[in-house]
Amino acid sequence: MPIVSKDAYKRSLAIRVSLNRQILRSPYWMLPVEDSGHVEFMPVGRGERTSNLCASHRSWLVCYNVEGHKGKFLNGVDCTDKLIVRHGHLWCSKSSCPSCFIRGWSVSQARSIENRFIEGDRRGFGKVEHLMVSVAIADRGLSESVMRRKCRDALKDRGVIGGCMIFHGYRVAKDHEALVWSPHYHCLGYIEDDSFDKCRKCVHKREDCRSCIGFKGREVRGYAKDKILVKVLPERKTVFGTAYYQLNHATIRLGIKRFHVVTWFGICATRKYKSAEVKAKIVCAVCKEEMVKSMYMGKRFIVKDIGHVDYEAVFTFERLDEDGEFNYVPLVGSRFG
Repeated sequence: MPIVSKDAYKRSLAIRVSLNRQILRSPYWMLPVEDSGHVEFMPVGRGERTSNLCASHRSWLVCYNVEGHKGKFLNGVDCTDKLIVRHGHLWCSKSSCPSCFIRGWSVSQARSIENRFIEGDRRGFGKVEHLMVSVAIADRGLSESVMRRKCRDALKDRGVIGGCMIFHGYRVAKDHEALVWSPHYHCLGYIEDDSFDKCRKCVHKREDCRSCIGFKGREVRGYAKDKILVKVLPERKTVFGTAYYQLNHATIRLGIKRFHVVTWFGICATRKYKSAEVKAKIVCAVCKEEMVKSMYMGKRFIVKDIGHVDYEAVFTFERLDEDGEFNYVPLVGSRFG
């Protein structure tokens, strides 16, 4: 049975959509949670809004590189001779906030993860892989801390020498539209001697893996002992992108002030070294140039409310208005100011 009635859930969903229309883009953000006795857990973004300031508009970010936009498209719109504009909002740091969990908390946490792996790369730890660790069926009723420890031990057994684990308590049910309890962890980490490169290119059948010294051989033998499935997923494009996606689909625990969705282990444990200090840059979605904080001087009304049906986070805009005046100008102190 669902945790709340269908009518109550619809009202709750309507409120969340009014605060952040972006949740309509993913079934995971919309579907009700099926109650399987784990009411102390909740997908991120389903709590109360932290403050009236959450997602409030604070600035404009603009890419003036019109030459780099020639012949390119953004959301089906020709960018030739157009500026690319992005809203700047005020985001809180709470994973439960429905307004801020996608573009606030998830972004800041993903940057922290990326910076830690940048330092790991500098230290020569190897190649960052994306893995999924599924809790053994017999262990799915245990406390999260025990499940995490067992999954961390399974990662080490398979040759993962360090990384971070992101907790996911739910999956989308295949037979009906709901999220069901199915605890697992997404891991970004280093595999000993980059041993999965051999497995990724291997053409042998799975039954041939048992005697192999590579990662899949260790996985087959490990699964026979602990029933924990450790799977290396397809090669990632960026650490930030993978971490960001997994964070905005993660699970938090209620009633604990400092529950850690992300935990570090092995050679990447927080006591081992400090993360790299990398200044975040916001780049143009079209040409990848750094965007510039600017002031809007035009007369056209632009929707700033992220819960409004006409809101666009990134859009094209004309350089000049109907009077030949600039629509946007860089602020003093910006890169072009």
